[in-house]
Amino acid sequence: MEKLALDQVDILLIDPDRAVRSTIRNILIDNGFRNVTMGSGLADIESKFQINMPDLLISDIKLGDGSLSDFVYKLRHHDVGSNPFLPIIATAWSPTSDDVRSVVQSGADDIVAKPLSAGQLLQRIMMLIKARKPFVVTSAYIGPDRRKPGEDAERGEHIEQIMVPNVLKAKATADGRLNVAQIQREIDACSKKVNLQKLDRHAHQALWLVDRIVPGLAYGSPDEATSRSLERLLYVAEDTGRRMVGTPFAHVDELCKSLIEVTGRILNAGDFPSPKDVALLQPLAKAIQRGFDESDSETVQVARKISESVSTKH
Repeated sequence: MEKLALDQVDILLIDPDRAVRSTIRNILIDNGFRNVTMGSGLADIESKFQINMPDLLISDIKLGDGSLSDFVYKLRHHDVGSNPFLPIIATAWSPTSDDVRSVVQSGADDIVAKPLSAGQLLQRIMMLIKARKPFVVTSAYIGPDRRKPGEDAERGEHIEQIMVPNVLKAKATADGRLNVAQIQREIDACSKKVNLQKLDRHAHQALWLVDRIVPGLAYGSPDEATSRSLERLLYVAEDTGRRMVGTPFAHVDELCKSLIEVTGRILNAGDFPSPKDVALLQPLAKAIQRGFDESDSETVQVARKISESVSTKH
């Protein structure tokens, strides 16, 4: 390996098997890493995050006290921890296609099959230092861009790549000039950019879902696919409302609250959703999307009119 300041890198190593932990730790120590904290489960990750964020997380996917993929998804969506861009290598014994899919969809950087060889592990770490993939943001995903060249054009969409702050690279190449405060400012600024992109993707997703939900409710009782879409719509509306805090789009908040209320009523109605509520879905979704594109005043007026319709008793 070329000379890097690997002794400055803080690694969190998680594996339920003590012997495997020791083996991986020895590989890391033998190759210049010095700060390796070990643990056996999700509680150890959470405990470490409360003290200070590591620069790299290496963890088995099967933890006795929780799902690594679920945790990584929450991290990437900034629900836990102070750095949603933390480099993550997942490990697994004979990972199945479902295991790989779960890790990929969570936003982890890589998955490596055990037993790990020293060369294999070090190669993956060096890739994260030298050539980490840029991130992309969709309504359901935040993480490394794994698309093939031209794939988004084939789908008729353009999703911007984001070069996220890489603390692992910053530490390994700092050569004594690391500015921790500057790195955190870069993380905070990039988090705001990701959040705005997430709002945009959610707005498109809400309209896409509504266009599928409304025909599914034409005969009253929703089928299984329509019910799943309604549950997804409720999540999108709630997450959009949560993400608008501190953005220039506070004027859309009332529309999101109305969409949450209407979607919740339809879900709770079971086989007999109100036709009035169903009719409100499309104007709400369209107004939310327009709210991220147009001036505050027009959206506020639309929000007030729709809000009055939502609050009117049946």
